[in-house]
Amino acid sequence: MDLELLIALSHLRSRRQDAGISLIALLSMVGVTVGVAVLIIVLSVMEGFEIELRKKILGNQAHLLVLSYGGPVEEPDELVQKVEAVPGITAVTPFTYSEVMLKTPGGVAGAILKGIDPARALNVNDIASDIRLGPDSAPSTPEARRALVTTLHAPPVPAGAEALPGIILGDTLAGQLKVHPGEQLLIINPVGGGMGPFGMPIPSSRAYRVAALTHTGMFEYDTKWSYIALADAQEFMQLPNAATGLEARVQEDLIWEVPEVSMRVEQATGPLYYSKNWLTMNEALFKALAMEKWVMGLILGQIVSVAALGIVTNLIVMVITRAREISILRAMGATTRMITSVFVLEGTVVGLVGTSLGVGLGLAGCAFLSGYHYALDTNVYYLDSLPVVIVPQTVAVVAVGAAFVCFLATLYPSTRAARLPPVDGLRYE
Repeated sequence: MDLELLIALSHLRSRRQDAGISLIALLSMVGVTVGVAVLIIVLSVMEGFEIELRKKILGNQAHLLVLSYGGPVEEPDELVQKVEAVPGITAVTPFTYSEVMLKTPGGVAGAILKGIDPARALNVNDIASDIRLGPDSAPSTPEARRALVTTLHAPPVPAGAEALPGIILGDTLAGQLKVHPGEQLLIINPVGGGMGPFGMPIPSSRAYRVAALTHTGMFEYDTKWSYIALADAQEFMQLPNAATGLEARVQEDLIWEVPEVSMRVEQATGPLYYSKNWLTMNEALFKALAMEKWVMGLILGQIVSVAALGIVTNLIVMVITRAREISILRAMGATTRMITSVFVLEGTVVGLVGTSLGVGLGLAGCAFLSGYHYALDTNVYYLDSLPVVIVPQTVAVVAVGAAFVCFLATLYPSTRAARLPPVDGLRYE
């Protein structure tokens, strides 16, 4: 094999009469390099989108919801005990969910109002870790963020101000309302006051004090979601001792097995209740991301295929121009396998060098994008910055795939070279 490799490398060295052939080989190598690099960067970005989006969804949504077919869940504490007893469940909390209007002197906005149990909710979702600004300043420790949630029913009152229940807002929503932590706003329930004398619903309203602002990086949550204490929500929405449903968190090692846990929950709660899990609630989104990743991989993979065609062209021209050398080697006793190996090695070296350079260039590009924190338009994307996550398995698949395509490109030219009769190359010499 050492002799075949030496001959293959000698063919790749640039000589004046072989300058055109060497240029084809160089362009083929550049094509493989660019194809591999672009493929690694694009797949890393798309992998980053999927992972970051999943993290944010799991941080703001429960792993599992328990709802009632008949509407609000009556006596939620009894149902909580049943769900907590299910194997795989680590935390459960009741919640309320409604759409309201928020009004301040600076603006009005529609919002989703979610009532949470301040103590239990911290074990189910990551609302505390998303808090960016409190009444005094940005909380610097996890304990300070958790304290803003646990005191939501009665937040700190500025000197001389009225004691009011607290509300947590997304920072973009707060910007629309032109309100800051410590200030008041009005929550308006369009149908909370019952029916009027002419059969029209009468709105109800109540003042709250902004306890904190959150930032998730997801446009949907930062512009629409607001949180108040469960007891305040039950009173305001006229749901005494009732809840919209339950939120549950499963063990981390059971995240991808949540449908099986969901079935066990339904068996424990009985036929009056049903469950929804994060996989089914976001199934269409993750299927679209997976399909997009596969399609982009196939499309960008064509760059490597075009470069492989350059390798085929280079080897065919090499076979034609080296017919005399091939004939001499055959006459000296070189076997068909040896001739085949020479041209296979020649094309494979081009492919391996191009793949290696492409992997290095791709990883460098990923590192640059990751450190640059390229900003995204949150009106279009779910995230506020370009995420890049390098998955070693993906890089390995791209590298092995590119090298394999380059290897396949060598088979036809090398077979043709091996079948060249010795007399044809020496006939006119």
